[in-house]
Amino acid sequence: MRSNLILFLSNASIMMSVIFIPLFADMVGASRLEIGIIGASYGLAIFFSSYFFSRASDMRDKRAFLKAGLFIATIAFFMHVFARDALSLTIVRGVAGFALGIFTAPLIAYTYESGGKLGMFSSYGALGWAVGGMLAGVIAHLADSVVPTGSLVPYWAVFALSSVFFFVSLVVSFNLPEVEVKPMHVPLFPAALIRKNLWVYASMFLRNTGAFSIWIIFPIFLMELGANKFWIGTIFFANTYTQFIIMRRLDIKSDALLIKAGLFISGLVFFSYSLATKFYLVIPLQIALAFSYSFVYVGSLLFLTRRNEEKATSVGILSSVISFSMVVGPLLGGAISQMWGFHAVMYFAAGITFLGLAIALVLEPS
Repeated sequence: MRSNLILFLSNASIMMSVIFIPLFADMVGASRLEIGIIGASYGLAIFFSSYFFSRASDMRDKRAFLKAGLFIATIAFFMHVFARDALSLTIVRGVAGFALGIFTAPLIAYTYESGGKLGMFSSYGALGWAVGGMLAGVIAHLADSVVPTGSLVPYWAVFALSSVFFFVSLVVSFNLPEVEVKPMHVPLFPAALIRKNLWVYASMFLRNTGAFSIWIIFPIFLMELGANKFWIGTIFFANTYTQFIIMRRLDIKSDALLIKAGLFISGLVFFSYSLATKFYLVIPLQIALAFSYSFVYVGSLLFLTRRNEEKATSVGILSSVISFSMVVGPLLGGAISQMWGFHAVMYFAAGITFLGLAIALVLEPS
């Protein structure tokens, strides 16, 4: 299915840049707090863009938003090559986040409406993350071997390839068949929809705030444990490829149970990161985290699309929630690590994830 290929290519592109943004930011002189701000600009742009365009796509042809987002992403991800300091990188990441917010929820809703299985569809996104992470690690490692130490060329190569992948996604999007769906009116602020699904949104926000507080400093943490760029890519690959395998098998009825199991495992993994003394000890934790995220994410998509007529809007709000956690998480992760170190970030992430689990247990409708 073409939508699976688009998700695969776009997620590969996203992961290529995500892995090395903290290291690239460090190379251009950003402090840990500034690295958090750079990550927050990306999440904030997705938050506003996803909320607005997901609602709009429930009222119009979703394919138009998909093409527009992929076109802007093609340009935005190539623009990373021209970032030379913390300010310019913050702006570029904001533009990239805006582009992602345009097409993500419409693509998910389009897939559901055209008869695609969301577990299988999500697995291709995870496969994209896996391939993108591995490609980024290999390309950066090979470039390191032929350019002077401290050069930005390895990062530029990764950013350029991510732009190419988005361009291929754009080309594929022009061949998506039309799906007949009755347009609906969606209020600008769908309060009833939010209340109906509040436990899903709240638990996902807390879990992903913890996750993104870790991810913004994770590559630097891994380098302190002895990993090089190749191993950083491999460690991310272990997580994302495992997600690909798991998500394909999660189109099941017990969506709420999936979410709660994922929250519990996530909290355990976040705490366990603090116990790692060598980078290779993180690999089994990455595999466990793949189970947890697969459960939470696919469970949330199944819950929302099965129980809401406003499918793109409900999924778009979820995307906005996740992107808002990309704002709060990196800011907190950068600030906490600046003041108290990496382990404090992991304790924080575990704590708020278990808080999300408590909310799910209390608020989930019977």
